Amino acid sequence: MRKLMVLSIGAMMCAIAFGQHGGFGSALYPEKLRADAEALRMAIHQAHPDPYRYLTRGELDAAFDSVIEAIREPLTADRLMARLMPAIARIGDSNLRVDLHADLKERVLRESAQIPFAVRLFGDGLYIERELKGFRSFAPGTRILSINGLSAERIVRDLGAWITVDGANETWRMHQVQEQFAWLFLLSYGPAERFLVEAESPDGSRREEVVVGLLQREIEDSRRPSGLPSLPWRSAWLPESGTQWITFTSLDPDVIKRSGQNPKAFLAAACKEANEQQAKAVVLDLRGTGGRELGVAEVILAAFAREPFRLVQNITVRATRPAALPGSVAMPEEFIASIDRNYLPPQNGSAMLRPDDPRLDPVAPAKHGFRGRVFVLCDGGTRDAAALFVMAAHRSGCALLVGDEPATNAHSFTGGRTAVVTAPNSGLRLEIPLLRYIPDGVSDAPLDRGEQPRHRAQSTAAALADGRDEVRTALLRLIRELH
Repeated sequence: MRKLMVLSIGAMMCAIAFGQHGGFGSALYPEKLRADAEALRMAIHQAHPDPYRYLTRGELDAAFDSVIEAIREPLTADRLMARLMPAIARIGDSNLRVDLHADLKERVLRESAQIPFAVRLFGDGLYIERELKGFRSFAPGTRILSINGLSAERIVRDLGAWITVDGANETWRMHQVQEQFAWLFLLSYGPAERFLVEAESPDGSRREEVVVGLLQREIEDSRRPSGLPSLPWRSAWLPESGTQWITFTSLDPDVIKRSGQNPKAFLAAACKEANEQQAKAVVLDLRGTGGRELGVAEVILAAFAREPFRLVQNITVRATRPAALPGSVAMPEEFIASIDRNYLPPQNGSAMLRPDDPRLDPVAPAKHGFRGRVFVLCDGGTRDAAALFVMAAHRSGCALLVGDEPATNAHSFTGGRTAVVTAPNSGLRLEIPLLRYIPDGVSDAPLDRGEQPRHRAQSTAAALADGRDEVRTALLRLIRELH
């Protein structure tokens, strides 16, 4: 009992320290911080392909002016980043990201203990998916009520403030709070050796427990898979429901290439099996899936399309003068070379894709694809090329969309190659997407939201506690009922 009291007091002291978190690394004088904020503002004005979609240039400048004028005391790089986040978030682009310099971030992660939880967010709260490093202080599905005196509601709000989203779409923010919980908690409140966790077990009982923090290398060891790595694309025949279930964990060409998989050969084999089995349905599971190359999305859609299609009606750029960008800039050389070759002369600061560009040509369906019923499963982690595939499949009528709203805006979004601008004093890295995509087809989604699923489906805390994929179960039940 005495030991527990000592640990509890220590954890509560950590809670007090959180409110005084002074940041990581050395503090910089205000004039240097203001110069960095100004450099990042200038880079956004010059390079971002659609910076004034949700606010005017004057409103964006006013947001940055407010930040710059409020910097009157020395700050560390992460505290400057916290000040900048509200202004950057106003742009409404999930691919416009600011982060610490790689060296500083690596040192912080190497030296700082983090909270040892993988978590999931549901409508009624924050839940523990598993405790890292094999500890079993809390069962999966346990609801977190507070950590070191901070309510779960406040924690989710504070951690979410570090995430930029497309327009008013909150699914990406919630997905990232889940995926980066330990890092965002550290960034928000600073390091702690122990955490006092108040929680509600799946059986409804409440208790407090002190858990010990983990270093980043310990967290990585706990996540390291055993045995052979899973392939990024997987297909399984489910005879009980007559369904071919195809899972895509990444549409990144480099990831696929490293795995040794051939996208066209994989899809041909999966479609052949579905046709031979006379499948009632094919499910394309793109939950948590991203990738910047639109060509991969084209290959997938061609395997299930019923008529010629195209993914985008246009692409635009604004960074037509890379040399004018401020500070230290890393710009893809192939992007610079492509501007004059692939884009029309700029008008009002933007250049549009030439009308004869092959990316605007219709794509023919694959000769031996699957033409039966197709369901596409997505969530708040479905983004970029995967989200564009979702939009095209839904709008063309070749698939029924199930799950949660994808992270990417349904009407216009950024992506492709990026410019990385490094602030000269703090070392903050601003990643600016260079392309703006305008998807083909018509969507009924609000202008500031992602493509809307026909059937909403989300998991629950009860399923988490039981180790079930409730969305998968519900979709397979729907397929059986339809047949």
